[in-house]
Parts: sequence; structure tokens; C-alpha cells
Amino acid sequence: MKYYFYLCVRMQSQRLKGYLAAAVSAISFGLIPVFVVPLKQAGISMDIALFYRFFLGAAMIAIYMLFTGKSLKITWPDIPKMLVMGVFYALSSEFLFLGYDLMSVGIASTLIYTYPIIVAVILSVGFGEIISPATKFSILLAMLGVVCMSWKGETMEFNFFGMSMILLGSLAYALYMVMVNKAGLKIQGMSLTCYSLLFSAFFYAGKALVTGQALILPGMNWVGFIATFSFVTTVISVLAMVYAIGLIGSTPTAVLGALEPVVAVWIAVISFGEKVTWNLIAGVALVIAALIVNVLGKTIRRRRTT
Repeated sequence: MKYYFYLCVRMQSQRLKGYLAAAVSAISFGLIPVFVVPLKQAGISMDIALFYRFFLGAAMIAIYMLFTGKSLKITWPDIPKMLVMGVFYALSSEFLFLGYDLMSVGIASTLIYTYPIIVAVILSVGFGEIISPATKFSILLAMLGVVCMSWKGETMEFNFFGMSMILLGSLAYALYMVMVNKAGLKIQGMSLTCYSLLFSAFFYAGKALVTGQALILPGMNWVGFIATFSFVTTVISVLAMVYAIGLIGSTPTAVLGALEPVVAVWIAVISFGEKVTWNLIAGVALVIAALIVNVLGKTIRRRRTT
């Protein structure tokens, strides 16, 4: 009896750790605006900043994997696929940060999380997968969320260019996720993330060289700042997510990922003085509801087919 009680307590403790890890992963990723806005205000090229963010992130994850005995092995056939995936991964950040210049940081940070909906549409159109009623409902919720966030006063003020940039970023990340699932890669887990970050760094290094930018930061303080940016929003997020999935599974971890836009909006309001309006609250709530409906719908459907 004592052993059963101890086992139950231990299981609950493990689940609590898993939920906390998933929350940490979501919150750390949602802190991106805290680092991006000061970099833009200082006039530092996003190409250079993102090169260092991705390169340092890949290096830190690689060091962690080597110390924990995890394999970094990659096969030759996977390298061209990973290069393409690295471009998509990089473009998702490229368009997101362009969107920060064109519209509210809070709205931009929320809209980027529509990528699971875009993944569902791509899998339906490109691979013949059936869109479930839950996914259709989540698409409707996401569209309503976009409409709400575009509404100001008594008129519909639609920032078409800003919305387009963010949705292109969401599309780029959706294409990355589709390749993760459909490219038949022999590499998984943290190794996949590590190489995605490395090839994204190559993308920005190439872009900087083509446009005549030197891979030099204005001072060592900015090296430390970007290293912190990479560690907080990339390394901690990835490691906490892997830990959470191991303890509570992918579905609860994905649901708690809805905290990411909430944190980003909160940061935008507290740090950058954005106003809390009814359309912002309603839009964020609808997009988060869309993500949760989409995740839970997939889980229910998967259980019915097993």
C-alpha cells in the first residue's frame, strides 16, 4: 500500500514537472520580442543578429548533446533536405521580424502561431489528408481571430502588408514542419533542431555576404546580448520541450504551447506600451482556442484509429 501511494505521488510529481517544463518552453519562446526590439532600435542588422542567434544556439545544443552522450550523426541523403528545411526555418524568423516593423508586436507574435492550421491545409491539399471537423472549426476560429485583430474603432483597418509578412512567416514554418513529417529523415529530436539552427545560420551568413554585410557586431556587449537571446529563446525552449514531451507527452506540451502568444502579447503591453483593446483580447483568445481545438482534435482522432 505504501509503495502504491509512493508510486502515485511520484507519477503526479513527474507530471507536474512535465507541465512546468512545457510552460517554461512556451514562455521562453514567447520572450523573443524582448530581445528583437532592442536590436532593431540599436540599428543592428537582423541578418547579423539572426546569424549569431542560430549559430550560437546550434553550438550550445551540440555541446549539451555531446556532454549527455546523444548522437549528432547525420546521413548524407538528409543533408540536402536539411538545407531546405534550414531555409524555411530561417524565413519564418525573417518574415516575423519584418512584421514587427509593420504592425503591433503583440498581434504579429500571435499570428505567427497559426502555422498548425496551415500545416493541416498543406497536408490536405498536397498529401490528400482529410481535414477533420475539429480542424475546420479551428481554421474558422483562427480566421475570426485575424478579423478581430484587424478591427479598430468603427472601421476595419486591415494592415495587408503587415499581415502578409507574418502569414508568410507562418507558412515558412508550416513548410518546415511538413518536411519534418514527410521528408523521411533519419535524424530526429534535438539533432534535427541543432542542424536546422546551423543551416539557418548558413542562410543568414550567405545573405549577409551577398548584401555586403560584415559578420561583425558593434561591440562585445552585443555578443553577450545575442548569446542570451539564443540561450533563452532557443536552447531553453528546445530542451524544456524535449523534457516535457518525455514526461507528459506531445499533446499536453503542444496545448501549453498556446502560452507563447499570451506571453508575447503581455510583453508587448508591459514593455512596449501597446494598448489592451477588446479586439486584441478577442483575437488572441480566438487564435489560442484554434490551436487548442486543432491539437485536441488530432489526439481524439488518433485514439479512435488505434
